Amino acid sequence: MLAPEVIAREEIRHLLIEYVQCADGGRTGRMLELFAEDAVMEPTGDPACHGRDEIRAYFENAGRSIRRHMATPALRHHLSSVHIELTSAAEARTTAYFLAVTEIGPDHWGRYRDTLRKDGDSWRITRRLLQLEGRTPGGWLDRHEAARGDGTHGDGTLGDGTRGDGAGA
Repeated sequence: MLAPEVIAREEIRHLLIEYVQCADGGRTGRMLELFAEDAVMEPTGDPACHGRDEIRAYFENAGRSIRRHMATPALRHHLSSVHIELTSAAEARTTAYFLAVTEIGPDHWGRYRDTLRKDGDSWRITRRLLQLEGRTPGGWLDRHEAARGDGTHGDGTLGDGTRGDGAGA
């Protein structure tokens, strides 16, 4: 029988992988279920999103931008160097690197810094810091920000929230 810590780590790793697959595949409803109802998402350069409704709106905006600014509206997120720290039987912190790729290659990259909580049988993201660390000049993220017209340098997709067909998170 596996130790509870090993099981928790694999459940959390599965959540992180499912998140990027849902985002890239356009399964917004399921992706949002991976967040706690009262989750906070803090994207670099943009206002924090409080709760699933604000998180959904943020990703839907990114999806509209992808359809508007990409010849092939697809974004693929690659997750690596996942570090999981179990702080209790029902709480954890994670850090993972992400790389977002479009039809022209690497677009933007950074880290997800998450706080998670066990909710019944499932882990949920309660706080996500989307830490943008770099971008390709002239890539989708730059076009997205130019279209917003606010001059910020936030990650319009947060490195994780767009559909594979570009229709939203």
